[in-house]
Amino acid sequence: MGGNSLSKDQVEQYREVALGKLGKEDIKRYHRLFMDMFPKGEMDSAGFRKYIFAIQPETPKDAQLDHLFRAMDRDRNGSITFQEYILFQAITVPTQAQQKASELIDMAFEMYDEDGNGEITEKEMQDCLEKCFHAKGLDAKSAQVQSIIKNRIANLLKLADLNGDGRITRAEIQKAAAADPSIVNIF
Repeated sequence: MGGNSLSKDQVEQYREVALGKLGKEDIKRYHRLFMDMFPKGEMDSAGFRKYIFAIQPETPKDAQLDHLFRAMDRDRNGSITFQEYILFQAITVPTQAQQKASELIDMAFEMYDEDGNGEITEKEMQDCLEKCFHAKGLDAKSAQVQSIIKNRIANLLKLADLNGDGRITRAEIQKAAAADPSIVNIF
């Protein structure tokens, strides 16, 4: 499904990928942007950095963005297709449609799970949150930010580490979110 224009059928297919949360014009606009930046139809990690700095020029140049790349690269093959890109947009971009907690959790889980082993450790959470704060232009090593990170991790473990092993699995976080959907706000 390459090229710079989409057929009606392709637009509808991508609307399905986007879980119906993006309109036809949104799909076309995202496709133009993606294909203008990545004419081969795939975005590697270097291209991802280029994309982030293009849409958010205020991002610190030394920001580590691998956690966000992992969240978008659903199959973890090292590149992001338009289909993966559009799914990420559908889940993260504010829309009129209600966001499902399970979709947000799946995406966040991929972001946190650095080694892809299906578990999130305290260290993975710490590393990822520091990168997120730094990408927002904050001093991730400051006492204030470290306190926020420490509290967020402690709260996540308290709410989602159901077996008390110091790690969170996808099943644990999904079960915790089913019991308390507000957990998405700290995850």
